[in-house]
Amino acid sequence: MSFRSPHQSHSYQYRIVAQLGVATTVLFWFYGPTAIAQGVPEFQTAQNSGTEVASQTQLFVNPTQGNDSSGNGSESAPFKTITQALRQAKPNTTIRLSPGTYSTETGESFPLMLKPQVALQGDTSSRGRGIIIQGGGLYLSRTSARQNVGLVAADGARVSGITLTNDNTSGYALWIESASMEVTDNTFTRSGHDGISVVGNSAPTIRGNHFVENGANGITIYGTSRPQLVENVFERTGFGISIGQRSEPILTGNQVRQNRDGVVIHGTARPVLRNNQIETNQDNGVVAVGNSRPDMGTSGDPGGNVVRNNGQMDINGSATKEIIPAFGNQVASDRTSGRLDLNGTLAPVASAPVAPAPPRPLPRPAATPAPTPPATPASFPSPTATTPQSPPPLSATVSLPVPAPGEGIPIPVPAPQTGTAPAPRTPAPAPAIGNRPGDTLPNLLPVPDGNPPIGNGGAGVPVVGVPSGGAGNGPPTPPSRAAALGLRYRVIVNATSSSDQARVRRVVSDAFRTQINGRMVMQVGAFATQEKVDEMMQLLQRNGLTGVVLNIE
Repeated sequence: MSFRSPHQSHSYQYRIVAQLGVATTVLFWFYGPTAIAQGVPEFQTAQNSGTEVASQTQLFVNPTQGNDSSGNGSESAPFKTITQALRQAKPNTTIRLSPGTYSTETGESFPLMLKPQVALQGDTSSRGRGIIIQGGGLYLSRTSARQNVGLVAADGARVSGITLTNDNTSGYALWIESASMEVTDNTFTRSGHDGISVVGNSAPTIRGNHFVENGANGITIYGTSRPQLVENVFERTGFGISIGQRSEPILTGNQVRQNRDGVVIHGTARPVLRNNQIETNQDNGVVAVGNSRPDMGTSGDPGGNVVRNNGQMDINGSATKEIIPAFGNQVASDRTSGRLDLNGTLAPVASAPVAPAPPRPLPRPAATPAPTPPATPASFPSPTATTPQSPPPLSATVSLPVPAPGEGIPIPVPAPQTGTAPAPRTPAPAPAIGNRPGDTLPNLLPVPDGNPPIGNGGAGVPVVGVPSGGAGNGPPTPPSRAAALGLRYRVIVNATSSSDQARVRRVVSDAFRTQINGRMVMQVGAFATQEKVDEMMQLLQRNGLTGVVLNIE
């Protein structure tokens, strides 16, 4: 099934343009299959002009028929692993992936470190159906400490036509940190945490991708990043798009549907939203909190967004201190909250101009027939068509874990509306991860940071005193620090197996392992008041988990 819009097709033609002083003909000779570099030498100099024309090199990888020892990367003798191809790749190389699964079982070493000006190419016409990179490994981020990552971006790299998943707990499929690259026509699915994390000072172009059924967020945008998100689909996840810190992304023509919340904006983020469809999310379509100020449209530049049929509010700005410009959108005024400028009376917000990325000699896919993929593994959802339409609302049985990354995100939950949201219908089957019917987003969504995570509790749970000084694998709250913060209670869950621990993290994403009296447990929060304890216990109980409240000594 194709996901490419008709007007996108031109972006998949690869051209090299040389401005020549006099008429010149440049001939490219085909090199035999024994050569590692398929195509042309790295550079050919045009006669009488002094202009260098970058050539394209191709390396081929096949996880079932390739061989890293005897193969040379040619089409007739492909490598077995992407890891080996990346070792051999030079700038202006396209690594062409055959159908199959690329994982540790086939010899990959994660995380895969992309290289500048090197492209990974699968089948863009199907967004990577049957061409799967699955897995992740430890990556030490300059801004976010230890992370479990599948691919690490490089400046000027490109990833297209691949299905990417990192099913490790808290796994990210693609990590983009202070880099500018192209991410086009891929499927990001079933990652433990996010499909993509954009952090630092990054400016990637993320176009035409499908984000579906990831653990916490489809994509997280942090730092001072200014990515461009164009014509992507985000569905059946916790937060479709999470935007925080001082980032200023531009969202154009995206479909955000059937998530817990569609677009969540916090910190001092200043995103720009134009011509997006944000519909049928379980709670809110767009949420702004803190000092964030999304630009959803002004009188001089109307938004053109369609925000409708979301479960609670279409635009929820009641927790931000800013007035949100929201002129020129399809949104019902009685489905909004907070201070919104729906009439276009605000002066435009001053913002640094968004300079287009400079042209790069990126290797582009050759016009070759798409490979014939094998049947899609049953463990991966089949992507759905992206023709704009009103999809069915999210079933209450779909798991929507609490998203995470940097600070607490308080999202106000308005009083329930009646007669405004469509009656639920059961969508295509999606894997349940732990939520139960009737769940609502708690008033404070815990997001991991250096402080102890926040947990829920319930009345009637025994309070157990724990001696200080118990050893633990995670960073339990030191008594001295707890006292300084005024913390009196901690909430734990008995979770000894990896599956139980993963289930807890899907409910409280920043829960961590620790030992109490030699017993492995998960700490989900530390609190100063019984009221907060009760909130956490109720959240755990709604998700079928049993919490225990401990006094902090």
